[in-house]
Amino acid sequence: MSRHVPGPREDLYWNGEALVIEEKRVFEICNGCRLCFNLCPSFPTLFSAIDALDTSPTPPPSGVRHEVDADGNHAMATSGDHAAPPRTDILGQAEALERLPLSVHQQVVDECYQCKLCDPICPYVPPHEFAVDFPRLILRHRAVGARETGVTLQDRVLGNPDFVGAMGTMMPAVANFANSLKVTRVVMEKVAGIHRDRQLPTFAEETFLEWFKERHPNPPDPNTVMGRKVVLFYTCSVQWNEPQVGRAAVEVLEHSGITVFVEEFKCCGMPALDGGDVPRATSWAKTNIDLLKPYVDAGCEVVSPGPTCSFMIKKEWRDYVGTEAAATVGDRAFDLMEYLNKVRKEGGLKEDYSVPVGEIGYHIPCHLKVQKIGYRSRDMMKSIPGAKVTLVDKCSCMDGTWGMKTEWYDLSKKGAIPLLEGLTKNSAPTLSSDCLIAKLQIEEGTKQKVVHPIEVVHKALGLAQMTGDHHGVKKQS
Repeated sequence: MSRHVPGPREDLYWNGEALVIEEKRVFEICNGCRLCFNLCPSFPTLFSAIDALDTSPTPPPSGVRHEVDADGNHAMATSGDHAAPPRTDILGQAEALERLPLSVHQQVVDECYQCKLCDPICPYVPPHEFAVDFPRLILRHRAVGARETGVTLQDRVLGNPDFVGAMGTMMPAVANFANSLKVTRVVMEKVAGIHRDRQLPTFAEETFLEWFKERHPNPPDPNTVMGRKVVLFYTCSVQWNEPQVGRAAVEVLEHSGITVFVEEFKCCGMPALDGGDVPRATSWAKTNIDLLKPYVDAGCEVVSPGPTCSFMIKKEWRDYVGTEAAATVGDRAFDLMEYLNKVRKEGGLKEDYSVPVGEIGYHIPCHLKVQKIGYRSRDMMKSIPGAKVTLVDKCSCMDGTWGMKTEWYDLSKKGAIPLLEGLTKNSAPTLSSDCLIAKLQIEEGTKQKVVHPIEVVHKALGLAQMTGDHHGVKKQS
């Protein structure tokens, strides 16, 4: 039977002493396994700190630097005369963990950017009796810290994309111009800790909801609609910054006779969780579940073009909210390209492609991989006649909020080098990613526009020519 690990709805979850005990337990298991040694900065930091311990009570040496090899693997090099070589006799020993300073715990937490890639490869995740969930443990640490000391201004800003988006789209031309000014970015860095050189999303002239309501001013009752029908959880990025992705999704779905519904959703909550703000994230999740449940009851599937959002709906909402409604909504949720592949397999997708899309360099986001659904976006684009898709399976090292923060910007950029090199080495005229936050990293590093896979499908169907929406997919000769 799996060990019970308290969740955020239990008092023990918020106990600081219990948290430290749980961290040492998980760290011991991870140290004895080390399968995740090259996934992100957190694990090399942990393992190097343990390796540096000796039989004396002296804490591990300070002075560590991150290294990323040519394949994108993270490593840690220690500096100083007191650095010790790895000691096999303490690997997996609880005694060593007892002497690990809490400052190392904090560094491990800070360096985790919630790619969650340790989850699908970990042999000890629930229902295993060890019940290791490293990403959730990190979020617990941040939540306990936020409750004790408050959510930082940096995390309040980055954790509320709807507020920022609503402000920016009030006067988008002014906001976009201001964000392009050096002085604005310096002030933003000083006040909110957002690195002055990080490419920021631009604010849309027309939000996705505004466009959809103009297209469907009087939507039908979902209970009266026959055939395939979906409710589109469009994401904050689509609403405020990339509405063309939502437009493409709606037009592709409707092209195959699928009825699309939307509501005025809140953020999925992941940005708030990243900053430890569990109450805010849970409140948003409950609101969204209340909006989605009637559509699910009416036979709709829930689809989202954002990998983080689809992951949240499928997994995190049911665990943080804990209601039957959350589980019901999660069971009917799909990533957008996962859903299109499902419809295609069932023979319901209209594939009258008429426009060539040529060569595409495709980045698969980590939050798609952790869903264990396969390479559905790649498969959809490869199904387009004449398309040549090169998949680059490397992390963007963004996590939205983490990669924007001043303290982690350089490490984020360095960790993304293998991805950028993989995308550019074949000189594909079109670059694609499902993650609109990873898009910022890729565009900043390659100086080339990035499109969502749904935009590629939209163009191939000739829908972009009909609407004048080319979405940055380069025309092929």
